[in-house]
Amino acid sequence: MKTLYKQYIIVTLIVIGASLSISMFFLGQLYNNQVRVDTDEKNVEIAQEVTNIVEIMPLKRMDEYFQSVAKLGYQIVVVDENMQSMFYGTKFSEMNLNEKMLALSGSTTIYHGIRDYKQKFSIMNHYANDVQNTVGVPFSLENKNFAMFIRMDNASSFTEMHYLIVGFLLISAIIIFVAMIFLARQLVQPLKKLQLATEQIAQENYDIDLKINRNDELGQLASQFQKMAQRLAENDQLKKDFINNVSHDFQSPLLNIQGYANVLKDAENTEEERVQYLEIIEQETKRLSALTKQLLLLSSLDQKNLPIEKKTFSLDQQLRALLFAKRWKLDDKHMELIYKVEPIEIYADQHLMEQVWDNLLTNAIRYSEVKSKIVVICTREEDAIVVSIRDYGIGIPKDALERVKERFYRVDASRSSQSSGLGLAIVTEIVGRHKGEFVIESELGKGTIVTVRLVDR
Repeated sequence: MKTLYKQYIIVTLIVIGASLSISMFFLGQLYNNQVRVDTDEKNVEIAQEVTNIVEIMPLKRMDEYFQSVAKLGYQIVVVDENMQSMFYGTKFSEMNLNEKMLALSGSTTIYHGIRDYKQKFSIMNHYANDVQNTVGVPFSLENKNFAMFIRMDNASSFTEMHYLIVGFLLISAIIIFVAMIFLARQLVQPLKKLQLATEQIAQENYDIDLKINRNDELGQLASQFQKMAQRLAENDQLKKDFINNVSHDFQSPLLNIQGYANVLKDAENTEEERVQYLEIIEQETKRLSALTKQLLLLSSLDQKNLPIEKKTFSLDQQLRALLFAKRWKLDDKHMELIYKVEPIEIYADQHLMEQVWDNLLTNAIRYSEVKSKIVVICTREEDAIVVSIRDYGIGIPKDALERVKERFYRVDASRSSQSSGLGLAIVTEIVGRHKGEFVIESELGKGTIVTVRLVDR
């Protein structure tokens, strides 16, 4: 398996190699089409100046003169009419003169060797230490014909500064390569940690600590990954708690139904006892039915992509109808109902909003004292519709205010038979799907105010 680290190194080396190759190609084209021609022309001008001076001096001083020119950093070859060669300055590695060079003496042409030399790869022709890689011009001295071939000495053209530049480039290349490896390691190490963390999460081990302290995108990724792991751990625990709670809430009424069904088999039961047991079975059956409906509703609300069926309806009429339906429960506890409901049209899911008001009113009545009162207010405030329901019942402790919105959470576990613990969770989900706000304010022993704020359109 190719690791990301190795791939990064290989790809980087390929990019560097390709960049160098492309650069060499374009430099070669520039050298062949421009630099080589210019260099050839400059050397021809120098050669002509040298021969012009030679032609006005005595033959016996020719050697002395060419030696002086060679000391200025040139390599020179002089060929006489008898094809004899004389060398001045540093000798060439390749000393073979071609036919054009041998035929130059006594002619009127110019030899463009620097321009036309193509024995090596592209730009490397410039550094070829070959006698053919020169320029040549003919000249005459005391009625004798000669040909001179000249070029700059490559060895003399490299000064201390050139060596410093080359050294600088080599050191820079080494530093860049080492830095590249270090950077690759720095990039790969956090990714390896994330990979190991992913494997742990796949095995349902959410207790991970990445320890990636970076201020870049990888640091942000690690931070979000850590939050995701924590959220998954919370969801996993919630799932386990949910299963436990559902099992408990289903088991309790089922055991009651089973128990009283067995008791009914006893022939010695009086008619009054039989009716009582049947009422309990009916009550537990209704409890199971209500719990099932709430679970199905929550399941559908959990599907965030499931659209809700919004339409315009009269909110005040919906509230009045529910208050009328709850009237018998209020009368049973001798409770007073105070309501102020403005005529308001709202665009929402009518069935879901009915679930909201039903759950909130049921809780308000259930946890209120006998001969207490409930206040319901529905009004419009700026661009929002606000419904508040206030009771003067037992209230909710401060440490439980937020948790009451959790599924199956009950402030008083002993009241589990009275409530499924799903009502406020359903309200929270429905209001959230409507982009609204659900707030609970309560004081232990003094009552509770629940407020639902919905955006008007």
